[in-house]
Amino acid sequence: MVSNSKQVTLKVFHAGYCVANGRVVDPLHGQKQCRFYATWALIEHPDQGWILFDTGYAPRFREATARWPYKLYALLTPVFLKAEETVLERLKTLGIAPESIKTILISHFHGDHIAGLKDFPQAQVICSASALQQAISLQGWAAVGSGILPDLLPTDLAQRTTPIPDAQLGNLQEDASAYDLWGDGSMRLFALPGHGRGQLGAVLQTPEGEVFLAADAAWQLQPWRAGILPRSIVRLFFDDWRAYQQTFFALRDFADRHPGCRIVFTHSPELVLSTEV
Repeated sequence: MVSNSKQVTLKVFHAGYCVANGRVVDPLHGQKQCRFYATWALIEHPDQGWILFDTGYAPRFREATARWPYKLYALLTPVFLKAEETVLERLKTLGIAPESIKTILISHFHGDHIAGLKDFPQAQVICSASALQQAISLQGWAAVGSGILPDLLPTDLAQRTTPIPDAQLGNLQEDASAYDLWGDGSMRLFALPGHGRGQLGAVLQTPEGEVFLAADAAWQLQPWRAGILPRSIVRLFFDDWRAYQQTFFALRDFADRHPGCRIVFTHSPELVLSTEV
């Protein structure tokens, strides 16, 4: 816990899931079919108000993948989503109006992390500079190969995004290098390169202790704890396989230095057992 830092409240939900081969995630213990839950986080900051970390799937994902070449995305990772699981419906259940969401922190621009982004046209978006640049510049097969679905991006994304230069994001090996998002220690950002261009994660100070929203730095908690990397075939659609490996193990070192910090990965199945971290 960072001394004298403000604290935020945190709830984690899932907005649907896709199905893929679990043996790719965990070559030793994985099953033939595995659910990749698209979790997202609802954060309340005492001064900044309501914040989202990613947005999971939304119905428009199907529209964005209805034609080629983007259809390949949906064919490779079939998506299952109930209406009540979307961010909008979850917020409605909690009595939170969509316009109350002031900020959306995007870890990276893969479709399962941003499909709900258009539902919040008033929100400020925060992401890494390289992630934004790639997202708004790719089309066609180049976009599909990088996990980008252009139809999920708001037309004014660049205008209402605050991009953080990648070099200013924290290095996992240097705790003090973290990017203090609000200047109060409550949300500190680290670069998590490798899986998606410019991926970032956030260490939150909560009343229950530190929580690291580590996005897709690993897919599942148990293989990561055991030091089991996914099959190297993932290099075909990862941004940088070597950087991914470095991030994977640097995060394990970070966890060793911070045994009280809970590491949370977007797709790890244990997150669906509770809506609150």
